[in-house]
Amino acid sequence: QPNHLLIPQKKTLASLERIIILMKQLQDSDRRYKDSTLNNALCSAILAELSAQSRHSIAKETQLKEQLYSDILDYISWHAGSSLRVSEIAAYFGYNEKYLTTFFKKYSGITLKQYIQQTKMEFAKSALSETTDPISQSAFSLGFSDAHNFSNAFHKVTGLSPSEYRASYNIHNVFQK
Repeated sequence: QPNHLLIPQKKTLASLERIIILMKQLQDSDRRYKDSTLNNALCSAILAELSAQSRHSIAKETQLKEQLYSDILDYISWHAGSSLRVSEIAAYFGYNEKYLTTFFKKYSGITLKQYIQQTKMEFAKSALSETTDPISQSAFSLGFSDAHNFSNAFHKVTGLSPSEYRASYNIHNVFQK
């Protein structure tokens, strides 16, 4: 609708003082000159300032969300060797579990719990392919309570048991050499 102007009702402005100064200039202009062209220009300046501050606020909010997402990824990588839970991550970052799960899914496309599991399995793949440590040791080093739970989780993610994965990786290495 060309005759309507939409202005957000609720938004935090970076500099309310700038808006107030422009409004006082408009008020002064209307009292002194009664020039509609000048008044329209000052109104446009006020709207442009509101728009610029709003865009700046949105960009800053986006940066903060991207930083939170990156910090969550780092936290999970650093703590993959523990029995990491969504509640622990939420508490560490000071957010509600539900909010953090929704936030993470929006950014990554998968749930926080799935990402934790995938990260643990990437570490597990590395341990299984680069060491000859017992599977139970890999399980415990990734925060699993026992080798059976670890094997089930590993199979869900990779489609192979840990021993099948290790065997297929070793066969692959033989042919690579």
